[in-house]
Amino acid sequence: MLKNYFGHRYIELRAVKNDNEEGVYFDVYRGDQKAYNLSEGERNLIAFAYFVAKLEDVETVSEKPIIWIDDPISSLDANHVFFIFSLIDQQIVAKHQWTQLFISTHNLDFLRYLKRLHTNELTISYLGKKGDIKQRNIQIQRFLLERQGNSSTISVMPKYMKEHVTEFNYLFHQIYKCSQASTDNYELFYNFGNNARKFLEAYLYYKYPDNDTDSLHSKMKRFFSDNCAATTIDRIDNELSHLGGLIERGMSISDNAEIKKCAQYILDTIKRKDSEQYDAFCKSIGMEVSGASK
Repeated sequence: MLKNYFGHRYIELRAVKNDNEEGVYFDVYRGDQKAYNLSEGERNLIAFAYFVAKLEDVETVSEKPIIWIDDPISSLDANHVFFIFSLIDQQIVAKHQWTQLFISTHNLDFLRYLKRLHTNELTISYLGKKGDIKQRNIQIQRFLLERQGNSSTISVMPKYMKEHVTEFNYLFHQIYKCSQASTDNYELFYNFGNNARKFLEAYLYYKYPDNDTDSLHSKMKRFFSDNCAATTIDRIDNELSHLGGLIERGMSISDNAEIKKCAQYILDTIKRKDSEQYDAFCKSIGMEVSGASK
């Protein structure tokens, strides 16, 4: 398991059976030598691999236990995070030899992987009241555990964490909602400046990774192919995301109709220049792809 999932060629577990003792125990080896000085990450890998193997034990495999996996990627480097996810997905989730499965983590990258668990394809079989075998789909719940003073509270995970793989998807969703919302949705439009600016910085950085257009405004002029539109969007983004030097703007109300047009123009340009990516954006936020884009 250490080799198959973690690509760990340097550490292995070897079963040891003493003639005068019952049971089997394991020694940890590096090559041909016993390993005594393991890093914390190596100890965690070995312990987790042993735990997964223990689930296949004859005393456990038919019990369908309640499993709690507490932050399994603690002290591991980024290269091993995906391997831990793969192991959980293929060796625990896919086999669904459990009654309930809990997974906790502090790591947002690991949380992103956990959203890809193959739970949509699974059903649980159980014995009905009449002795017949019934099936039901696995139900997934996501919660947030937060410390408050000397105690902790558990609450439903915020929507933006549950529904979006990355902040990039979240920012696109906020622009999309601005393009569709009624102009009296003040809170949504109020955050448009920061959301649009962050989205365009990321989007245009990958769109134009060369150094010829290093400023955001230059990249916007290149992308929108319309100096007037680029200047207008840049002005709105700047004015709505800063008050320094524009303190008087804080005394007035935003023009939500203008913001909505700005959001629509951003989306229309992405759709026109790269309809395939636009469709993927829409699918990532759970929106139907329009007939014109299919």
